[in-house]
Amino acid sequence: MSEKAREGFIIALIIAGFLWVIYLIMKIKGFGDLNVDNLSDEEIAAIKSSIRSTVIIGGFIIGGLMGAVVQRSKFCIAAACHSIVTTRDLTQTRAYAMALFVAILGTQILYKLGYVDINYSIYVSSPFTWLSYIVGGFIFGVGIVYAGGCASRILVRAGEGNLGGLVSVMAFIFTSGATLWGILAKVRVDYFNKLTLNFQTQYIPDIINAVPFWVILVVIEAVLLIFMLRAPKDSEWWGWRWPLAGVAIGLTIVFAWWLNGLAFKTLPVIDSFSFTGPDDPTLLQRWRPKSLTFALADAQAFRYIILWTGESINFAIATVFGVIFGSFIAAVISRTFNWVAPPLEQFKYNLLGGLLMGFGAVLALGCNIGQGLSGFSTLSAGSILTMSFILIGAISGAKFLQWRLMRSL
Repeated sequence: MSEKAREGFIIALIIAGFLWVIYLIMKIKGFGDLNVDNLSDEEIAAIKSSIRSTVIIGGFIIGGLMGAVVQRSKFCIAAACHSIVTTRDLTQTRAYAMALFVAILGTQILYKLGYVDINYSIYVSSPFTWLSYIVGGFIFGVGIVYAGGCASRILVRAGEGNLGGLVSVMAFIFTSGATLWGILAKVRVDYFNKLTLNFQTQYIPDIINAVPFWVILVVIEAVLLIFMLRAPKDSEWWGWRWPLAGVAIGLTIVFAWWLNGLAFKTLPVIDSFSFTGPDDPTLLQRWRPKSLTFALADAQAFRYIILWTGESINFAIATVFGVIFGSFIAAVISRTFNWVAPPLEQFKYNLLGGLLMGFGAVLALGCNIGQGLSGFSTLSAGSILTMSFILIGAISGAKFLQWRLMRSL
């Protein structure tokens, strides 16, 4: 099979994956249209189980789609910032802008049509912990440059056989778990989470309520579009062209919101309960609308593997497994899978970068995918602040590494 045929086969698989997710979404929507008065308790229990399974399967497929797209396009925020510093090339940044353009437009359409209530998402409903966003975002940004890849890219690198990527993933899991549940959690809670601004919501159109929603949306989308059209043309880009990569990544964010948003909307109808009621205080935490993020998901996936009997799989865990699987399949089909062991010096950077990424991502309530795409697509003020400092941290880290390299010559 020729290289062109292999790439065509991968694209066909990705299209089939998106169609499968649409089928799963329509399946959940169908459950919401049922007349629950005519259903027995056993039938309701079966439907609830089916919704949960559908969300998990959808998470695995969406993760697989992202893994395959990132593997073939080399989409990476760390690479974007490194290119800005070293070659002044903005092609990777344009790919991110395209992904953000699609994610924002799609998510806001879903919100306005009532398919997903982003007001229940962590990005809009959480307290505005400004110091966490700034410090966590900056640390995470520095980390992705040292690790040689952003949150999604290090998973993909592990999936395509890069042992340096695997080291970064394990280091990321270690510090993210410690910051969520371990010794670093006290630092996060006592010194960062207590510093908040009194916002009733982080949804920017509600904060700036004097300006109509559509004006804010048009301005943001116009800025992204102008940047994509006016930024210096490409050069350093391997794999798929940046518009295709950006659109595909953006669609994974939108489809994840759509799938989880409908599940969140359908479950109370089927089982006659309220997520904010006294029935089970953990229901909202488990089922709140969500999209792709790896700050919590990587640590949860590792805990699921080592505990197994005491844990249950969820959407976030399924996406992690999906990203690794999707990148592996794409690498095998394209014949780019290779076991690669970087030099010892690079291993040190992979380890340090992963450690910084794990702490920064949890502190900032998300990574470059969680806050930078999923959160940003909700027009959350915290997400925009976090992503700004992720970029500042990454560019600062790239400048420092360049300075060290020049000094050693």
